[in-house]
Amino acid sequence: MPLYDIEHVIPLTDAQQERLAKAFTSIHCKRFQTPSFFVNVRFTDVSSQRVYRGGFLRLYNRAILRTRTSENRSPEMYGQHCRDLIKAWDDIVIDTNMEGEQIEPGARGLRTVWVMGALTTAVEMGIQRPAAGHEIEWLQENKAEFERLANQGDEDMQYLMTELATREEFSGVLAME
Repeated sequence: MPLYDIEHVIPLTDAQQERLAKAFTSIHCKRFQTPSFFVNVRFTDVSSQRVYRGGFLRLYNRAILRTRTSENRSPEMYGQHCRDLIKAWDDIVIDTNMEGEQIEPGARGLRTVWVMGALTTAVEMGIQRPAAGHEIEWLQENKAEFERLANQGDEDMQYLMTELATREEFSGVLAME
């Protein structure tokens, strides 16, 4: 349900994109205690787009997070979340040697992370997603449907059932009958 739009002006390899997607998913799931299949990460090469900041043409990498809001999610929490995403980017992208790359100094960094709490709701596979902070109750209420879909071979639901069985914050979900 959260959507990370990664708009990059530098080339990112498939391996870098996969590592970033996994890192951003992990950071999001740990901070907001959500199942990983909620998290979507999309990469768009925007090197040919014309973006003006302060009236001047600028090329920079940015992440735009669209997510749910909650009284439990403070501006400080989101600020730390942004810093953690930037650190993951630095570890994966900046610390990677790209031989022969012709990029301006500083252009490899993730300059901006925007968090937009504009996601009101979502329905996926006929199941409405929970309000932020109500994931455990939602998982319990929909467990039978998740199991049915997993048994029918849905890979996302199979992975969700594995997460429910292995992630500590979800330990009570499968035990509830």
